[in-house]
Amino acid sequence: MFHRHSVAGRVSIGISSGLVVGVLAIVSLPLFGFPLFSMFGFGTLLMFVFMGILIGFLGLFSRHPLLNFSMPWWVRGLMVGFMLTLMYILLSYGSLVVIMQSALVSWMGFSSPFWVLLDGMTLGVIISALETRFAGEGEELPLT
Repeated sequence: MFHRHSVAGRVSIGISSGLVVGVLAIVSLPLFGFPLFSMFGFGTLLMFVFMGILIGFLGLFSRHPLLNFSMPWWVRGLMVGFMLTLMYILLSYGSLVVIMQSALVSWMGFSSPFWVLLDGMTLGVIISALETRFAGEGEELPLT
């Protein structure tokens, strides 16, 4: 995809994958009783795009700068997915309760909005894998 690995490539992959997932989330909102264009949907889109951008920039670090432990691509994806999704859950708890109580989700037995953490961590790992595979990782990555 990219002839040369770079930070810009990682960030562009993160933005595009976050946009795809965010638009799919916005399109599915009417199934849960939300309007197609709502602040909740726009916040969801922004959260997924920011997740991709943050994972892209964190691809520069193969070791944690303060705690000095190894951070392979899947650790970065899990950490960013967990932290951003936790913030998302705490800020939009009421809307997520409505989604979890809908007929499309409640039959699976998931009643707490905190189950969304698994989705966020999974998406973080997928975005990190795509960015690492197609645009590289490590301190030696050029910016462009």
